[in-house]
Amino acid sequence: MGGNHVNLRMNERVECAQTLPSRFYTDSHVLELEKERIFRRTWQLVGTLSQPCGELNGVARTIAEPGAFFTADVVGEPVVVVRDAGGVLQAFSNVCRHRAGPIAQGSGCRNVFQCAYHGWTYTLDGRLIGTPEVDGMEFFDRSAMGMVPLRCETWRQFIFLNFDAQAPALSEFLGNIPELAAAFPFEGIQLAERRDYMVNCNWKVYVDNYLEGYHIPIVHPGLMKEIDYPKYRTETFRYHSQQLGPVKEVRPGDTAERVYKPGTGLPEALYFWIFPNLMLNIYPDNIQTNVIVPLSHEKTLTIFEWYFHDAKSEKVKERAAKAIGFSETVQQEDMHICEAVQRGLQSATYDRGRYSVKRENGVHHFHVLLSEFLGADSGAGSQP
Repeated sequence: MGGNHVNLRMNERVECAQTLPSRFYTDSHVLELEKERIFRRTWQLVGTLSQPCGELNGVARTIAEPGAFFTADVVGEPVVVVRDAGGVLQAFSNVCRHRAGPIAQGSGCRNVFQCAYHGWTYTLDGRLIGTPEVDGMEFFDRSAMGMVPLRCETWRQFIFLNFDAQAPALSEFLGNIPELAAAFPFEGIQLAERRDYMVNCNWKVYVDNYLEGYHIPIVHPGLMKEIDYPKYRTETFRYHSQQLGPVKEVRPGDTAERVYKPGTGLPEALYFWIFPNLMLNIYPDNIQTNVIVPLSHEKTLTIFEWYFHDAKSEKVKERAAKAIGFSETVQQEDMHICEAVQRGLQSATYDRGRYSVKRENGVHHFHVLLSEFLGADSGAGSQP
């Protein structure tokens, strides 16, 4: 398969469907199409409303304040998020309309943006106002050369961007998540820690792995001690899914050390995946986000962030360290198996498999969405 031709016709019945052909995980052309047809048409988490934006006169600033901005990278696309002079949160492509220099760098607080290449300047709401030494240029309409705006929406503390003006609203991607998470006190949550991991696999291998508990008994012995595996299940919705893994009850005579104990809140935890690359895990006292970023067709960055209230206090630091330590163990186990799967996908003996109807409906749901967004061109064969 090469060029811009992809054919991914997924059978919408998990009982009949085959898994993705292996070349969807091993061909660099597929990732280029995914960037165009998936990542630039879906809502991407880029920060929070408490995002730090440097200091002014020794006082820490956040994106909540007029003039504050921060830059980010969305699967290879440089972007800038800014609170304009009127207090409106806006987002733009961070690429100068002159010769593609960076309009903003890092984070901070500014009255205007000035490109770091040739000094063209823009207002915080994106208008081009300064073009030094362009005398003699014909047919130049400065009003048509402003920063390219992006859609920017928020849910609670989280900031999302979308490159596609025609994409469904963020609320459609979130579905019933706001309702299910309404009891969580979002106000005042603070970033406690961020950890980045490089995984030598295709981004979809990592997402596939997250979306099923089928591998838990084999890959995660520690996690297996914590959850009631027979009751583990996944519910799918339009653009997201929810995993439900209740904590195993403590039986008389059970002396095994447990990370989570029944009654301490984990049975109320909410585990969400939002298409295509966001995991949102909401616990009674903290939130964990996991953003999956493809760096190449066989290398993936996974960004874990933990948010707590009063994150700087010693008591919270102790709780956070315990939760993050357990997560670290599970992540290392997942990385090991995902990298092994990526090697297996390159084997001449494998092309595609089948789904466990009971355990892999979440993976199948993800693949159906991939089929919807990638479309059906030609080149990969059809489903039965």
